[in-house]
Amino acid sequence: MHERLTRMLEEVGFPHTIARVYTALTLAPGEGLSASDLAEELEISKASVSNATQFLAGIDLVERYRVRGSRKTHYRILKDVWGTILAKKFAAIGYIRRTVEEAITLEPGDKARARLEEMHDVYSFFETEFEEVMSRWNERKKA
Repeated sequence: MHERLTRMLEEVGFPHTIARVYTALTLAPGEGLSASDLAEELEISKASVSNATQFLAGIDLVERYRVRGSRKTHYRILKDVWGTILAKKFAAIGYIRRTVEEAITLEPGDKARARLEEMHDVYSFFETEFEEVMSRWNERKKA
């Protein structure tokens, strides 16, 4: 399962080492793993672990925490982040739609206008659909 999850993360844009670290934290049997445990388990340098965890913390997927009685730095997956990440992706769709609308108002040639209108139709449709999906998701979370 480690390899399959890592591959999936790579296919959606995660660099290889970052995908491996995120997979290890996701599949950790406990709350998280220490930086040393990650380096040992993945057979990578502590610097690679540090870079990966800094990246993942920077995009709010993992957090650093302390374990009482341990001097080691530990990392764990943050909860309830995927909905927020998808909401940001969905918001980008609105930005693209608005930019395309602006491009259409510049009165491009017929062929360019047709391409822009097609793009606008697709992004308008998905923007509306995703708003409804996010609304249902937020209601589900409340319940």
